[in-house]
Amino acid sequence: MANILIYSTNPKLTAQWTHALIAEYNVSMLQSIHSEYTADAIILDAKKLDDDAGLLAVLAKKNTRFLVIGMNWPEHKQIDALINGAAGYCEQSEVSELLIRAVACILSGDIWIRRALVPKVIGVLTSVRRTRMEPNTAETEEKLRVLASLSVREVEVANMIRQGESNKRIALAMNISERTVKAHLSSIFRKLSVDDRLRLAILLKEIDQYQRGMS
Repeated sequence: MANILIYSTNPKLTAQWTHALIAEYNVSMLQSIHSEYTADAIILDAKKLDDDAGLLAVLAKKNTRFLVIGMNWPEHKQIDALINGAAGYCEQSEVSELLIRAVACILSGDIWIRRALVPKVIGVLTSVRRTRMEPNTAETEEKLRVLASLSVREVEVANMIRQGESNKRIALAMNISERTVKAHLSSIFRKLSVDDRLRLAILLKEIDQYQRGMS
């Protein structure tokens, strides 16, 4: 059973989130996000990020997935959290219906955000990466070589991920099970050395840009 930590000083929200998750996960409170802790996922009250923007740095922690929950949080803040490493964002008003699904989603290595935000997040991340580093031609060529080694089905899945499709929609479009979609994704992630579908979409966009620049 996965370990979930909740980081919030709002007792009402803490109780609500705990109630939604306790049947499926080991749920505990996190007193300080700067202390040592072990968790598969952390439910992070967006108010904490509003009060201390420096907390964005903790979102990039390896081996822990962060789900930010806020109330009508501005779109630019959602994007900012995601590009800094958060695995998803959920509205407080949707918690009772969607929290279990959102946590299961991020624990599986997926991201939980509105589909309309996917291209915006990819665009921002690709732009940031491009301004921070010189293009590594040898590395990109290697990724192209590996990309060419993907099976036909894996390429189909990868292209649909780039369009922001969910596993369910991919399964319906390809007439396969969601379990098979996940198997294809695991294989793609392993071959291309990416951690999740967001990083896969970013990599594919960067490769597209590289190929256009070479043509």
